[in-house]
Amino acid sequence: MIRLFKKSVKLILNPRLAWVFASYQIRKIFYDTFHLFIKKYKYKIIFIAGMPMSATTKVKNMCGMIPGYFTRYSPMPYKIAVKQDISNSAFRYTPKWSYTLFKTHLNPSDENLEIIKRNGVKKVVVTYRDLRDVALSRYHRLIKFPKKKGDPYFSEYHLMKKSDAINDSLNAVSEHMVGWINGWKKKANKDKDLVLFIKFEDLIKNPKDEFIKILDFYEIKLNEKLISHICRDTEGKKDMVSNMNESELLPWALSSNFRSGKIGSWRNEFTEENVINAKRLLGKSLIELKYEDSLNWKI
Repeated sequence: MIRLFKKSVKLILNPRLAWVFASYQIRKIFYDTFHLFIKKYKYKIIFIAGMPMSATTKVKNMCGMIPGYFTRYSPMPYKIAVKQDISNSAFRYTPKWSYTLFKTHLNPSDENLEIIKRNGVKKVVVTYRDLRDVALSRYHRLIKFPKKKGDPYFSEYHLMKKSDAINDSLNAVSEHMVGWINGWKKKANKDKDLVLFIKFEDLIKNPKDEFIKILDFYEIKLNEKLISHICRDTEGKKDMVSNMNESELLPWALSSNFRSGKIGSWRNEFTEENVINAKRLLGKSLIELKYEDSLNWKI
């Protein structure tokens, strides 16, 4: 209740964001009513399961601008959500007749896949990125927005030497994200029509081409002008702090923590020790994901 009151006050003090928030809700009501009578798209749910720090938010913002698709309130028990799992309750407010957008970092467990399929998910977009840049981005994110004590991803990077903190982030990426991407690849091999992989680096270099891949995957037809408009408006022009502050007030589909999306930043910030650890922890995966041909790479 207190949180809702604070958000209401902030919206009153920020007319621009208040208008964006209100107009989004109005459009949602209009389209949901419209889709009671007319079915526009083949797939009711666009479901994104991205590797953290891999522009999942950018993809979500792009899909959030497809006319008729909206994010919904998706309640889940904290102990499930914090582990990047999902429950049936996440679909409680997903209308059966209209169109919904989900953005997650979902673990590819059999149980999670069973739940999303049972609730109408037919296809999943999976984003991934060079694991070295993931570790570096994770380091910077936790410097600016540290987790609270008790959180499974709690860290105190601001109190650590930078190279030590990056090593710790490399360990976390190795522990959680190598198995994560391997799991999604196994699911994709098993079910050929289930997963579309979007590579971060391709998305940053050619956002229009990658967005069209997503539209084709879901058999959605948009005109060229709208596609160009969506790509232009989701470029990521603000800094992370500004984006995060605005995201408290914006609808989930429009909120963002995405900046410009740097490729290969690890080369500028890794020490030799970080490189050695990255090779030891991530070397095999970097080769499998075709970021490297061997373990002979260096800064």
